[in-house]
Amino acid sequence: MTVTTLAAGIGFTEGPLWTSDGRLLVVALSRGTVVEVGLADGVRSHVDVGGGPNGLAEDDRGAVWVAQNGGALRPSTSERPAEPGLQRLGGGGVRDVMVPGAQAPNDLVLGPDGRIWFTDPGPPGATAHGRVCALDRATGAVEVVLDDVDFPNGLAFADDELYLAHTSLGVISRHHWDGSLLTQAGDPLVLPEGGPDGLALDVEGRVYAAAPEADAIVVFTPDGAVEETIGFAEPAFPTNLCFAGPDLDVLVVTAVKGGRVLACEREWAAPGRPLTGCRT
Repeated sequence: MTVTTLAAGIGFTEGPLWTSDGRLLVVALSRGTVVEVGLADGVRSHVDVGGGPNGLAEDDRGAVWVAQNGGALRPSTSERPAEPGLQRLGGGGVRDVMVPGAQAPNDLVLGPDGRIWFTDPGPPGATAHGRVCALDRATGAVEVVLDDVDFPNGLAFADDELYLAHTSLGVISRHHWDGSLLTQAGDPLVLPEGGPDGLALDVEGRVYAAAPEADAIVVFTPDGAVEETIGFAEPAFPTNLCFAGPDLDVLVVTAVKGGRVLACEREWAAPGRPLTGCRT
């Protein structure tokens, strides 16, 4: 595997997103910014969103959404105030979207029902009271889909199937969404070491999990077995990942060590799958 550093020294990196118009975005959590990084030319621009941006997702209209923890995990250097909740980027500005009872939203994805699904694990010390919520973009209504979850973190949809990372438990649970109810679907995926953070999927159903404490990427087969554990030549502390590039064949990893964004290239078993199941 060839690993290329796309950017370095940009803060606590998280939430990589490859957009439908071919841009790579990440967050610098410790600086309160969303950063555009080129696959060939490094950092291109910054958007100050304040607080503690954690995850990114794109909706079916091309708007970028931010999971905003409000600085609950660590204060950022941004002077822009931001409360825990969600944010929407578009039209050259940042719109804060209030979420009643938000603790510290972490990651998010466009769901098969057109809502923005997000994890809300809570600040350190309160992680047994985490939630998975869904925001109706038209009405602003927020539904708590799962409650009292122990540190829900990364999440990803494959059609009606939801994968949910439980960092403190070291597993990824699988659920089925029938349009009104979320139910357990099969045994959880168990990491060999450490806990999962961000998730990515490929088109054949593999699950890729960033495992910061193990300093690795763990790849699961479609039936839930560990297929491979991918390490790094030097410490990375990988927090999240996504497939990028025109063919979705470059695995981009955010690495806290050195505030880096890494491009991992090789012959992957299958190209990546966009993290949305929306059919609206």
